[in-house]
Amino acid sequence: MKAIKIFIISSVLVVLALSSCANAELPKTYKEFKARYQTEAKTYQGAIKLYFEAVFAYINKETREEGGKMLRYSLRSETPIDRSTYYATFADRLKNPAYSHIFRSYAKGTSPENDYAMSPDDFEINYTGKVEDARDYLRVFLRSSGADSPRAVWVKEFDDGLWFVINNAATYVEVKQGSWDFSRPGSLFVYI
Repeated sequence: MKAIKIFIISSVLVVLALSSCANAELPKTYKEFKARYQTEAKTYQGAIKLYFEAVFAYINKETREEGGKMLRYSLRSETPIDRSTYYATFADRLKNPAYSHIFRSYAKGTSPENDYAMSPDDFEINYTGKVEDARDYLRVFLRSSGADSPRAVWVKEFDDGLWFVINNAATYVEVKQGSWDFSRPGSLFVYI
């Protein structure tokens, strides 16, 4: 009997470990993203994390097309973001590598001093702990390591019990530049 309990507990721990490893990597396809959304977006924190995963999938040229579908879903947008006038600045900043540090600044452990170093496959969102409850949405405040004040993301729970980002404008506002290593290939250097 004791051996059976140990086996069951061990099996459950292995399954939990494997499932957490599977979700540690960015989704590669919209289908994979949507399947994860059905479980992880039952909390506003899950929806915000998935929004940023969609952002990082879009930033990567290899997964941009699928990332666009992911963003469209997480924002409940009727129009693809790269064809929407409402999301024009957002889409431009996602496509321009000179702005990718903005999105990385929301991950724990990043800073201008470390050039906002983080892994899109394994990151945590840096929340301030402040949440404002409005009539039918929440304003969740995120800490950007490159900004002096918190940035708000507005999220709403819909009838299906899932949360979605309904206003992401503060997530692509400029932040402090990182400390660029000009000897590193791909570093940004601007002549003034």
